[in-house]
Amino acid sequence: MNGDESSYFVVAERKRWRSIRIMYLVLFLNSTGFSILLPSLWPYLQHLSPTVNYSFLGFAAAGYSFGQLIASPLVGKWSTMRGKVTLPLQLTMLIGALGNVMYALAGLLKDISPTGALWAVVVGRVVSGFGAGCIALARSYLGTVTSLDERTGVVSRGSMAQSLGFIIGPGLSFITSLIHSGFTYRSWEVSQYTLPAYLSVVMILVNMLIVSIWFREDLTPTEFMVNSLVQSSEVTTLRVKWSGIVVCNVLFYISMLSFTVMETLNTPIIQAELGLSQSAAVKYSSIFLTCTSVFSFMTFAIATPLGKKFGERKMMGIAFSLSAMAYILFYPFGPGYIPKVQYTPLTNVTVNTTVEVAGCNWQNKWCYNQHKLNIAQFLVANSILLFSYPLGVVLLLSRTSKILGPHPQGTVMGILTAVGSLSRAVGPAIFTSLFQTYGPPACVFVLAPALAVASILTFFSRNHLDSFQSRHERLQRDLFT
Repeated sequence: MNGDESSYFVVAERKRWRSIRIMYLVLFLNSTGFSILLPSLWPYLQHLSPTVNYSFLGFAAAGYSFGQLIASPLVGKWSTMRGKVTLPLQLTMLIGALGNVMYALAGLLKDISPTGALWAVVVGRVVSGFGAGCIALARSYLGTVTSLDERTGVVSRGSMAQSLGFIIGPGLSFITSLIHSGFTYRSWEVSQYTLPAYLSVVMILVNMLIVSIWFREDLTPTEFMVNSLVQSSEVTTLRVKWSGIVVCNVLFYISMLSFTVMETLNTPIIQAELGLSQSAAVKYSSIFLTCTSVFSFMTFAIATPLGKKFGERKMMGIAFSLSAMAYILFYPFGPGYIPKVQYTPLTNVTVNTTVEVAGCNWQNKWCYNQHKLNIAQFLVANSILLFSYPLGVVLLLSRTSKILGPHPQGTVMGILTAVGSLSRAVGPAIFTSLFQTYGPPACVFVLAPALAVASILTFFSRNHLDSFQSRHERLQRDLFT
């Protein structure tokens, strides 16, 4: 390699890694914008209509994932056909900003039609979910411009960026909760319920600006990738093992389902079990999510070395087993020493609508007779889940990318993201209804067995989860021996 070629290689590599880090930023700001809304979603719905129930919370929480479910495979396919992600990336982020504006402006309908205001929140969440298609694009890009040796580390750092967003988001939500009533002009308000959405819009616009100025994908040619020795005619010889992709999608669905259920029900559980008001529940939930997300972030950091030392597939199986154990601990064990759940009588929300709903929702029969979940037990269960979930997800994303190898990743990563979105859409819709009828035990009896099945599937799918590189090496040995 002469001096000019060497200089061009150095410049291309520098810009490739700069673009990779920009994708980390896209993932970070997207997860921050998403998680900043979660602690205040349930109180916001109660603010718009005091008689709203947990089932509608499921619709509102699922709306985001439903939009992402539709958008992810479409934008993934679009980016694969174009061979570039920049335009789809910018468009999805713009749509996400518009969705957050719709979410924040839902309060304009509060005095006219509380029901209309609630559905405006759902529509805003769906549109925001369309914008979350950028996650599939970022994952696709990271898988496309990295070698097999780089991929686990890059995917892990991308997941760490998302995890950091889940740390920062609830922390910002705690700060916005201190504003409480905020600023109001006629029916328009900037309060603890709407300010998170406006902050999310600002983050999206900053994201779009950075991508427009510094992101370059045309200067990261595949011929400069390290160890890309099978990215040639051998691709046609060794095809993708689609059975492994199917297994990864099933495992990803179960993994995302287990996390999104607790993510959605976190604030309602805290409000019900501690007998808190809406404002207090937002503050406690924000603090709790921030603290647990720090723990989750640390797990992302050690996922790669654990996968290398003990094997990715084995660690994935262990992660699912731990998640099953965590959900068993969510069962309200007793009886006797756990006091009864506090609840808000019907008169509190029908006679005086200015009073914040406090404690367990009066519409749920279990509020009158079910034992309270021990807080120490709740914290231990969440700690286990927030170790096992990121560990499994990082290794699962890395394994999916390695199964694909040098093949185009946009469409498959789009489908994988859509499967995760499906679980995030179905989970809140179903489990909020189960939670409303049966309380916390409903989650235990469904999710613990599902996670146990996922663990068993991981251990018995060794051949299906082989990486493209391992299969290629075996093919080479067979050809030359």
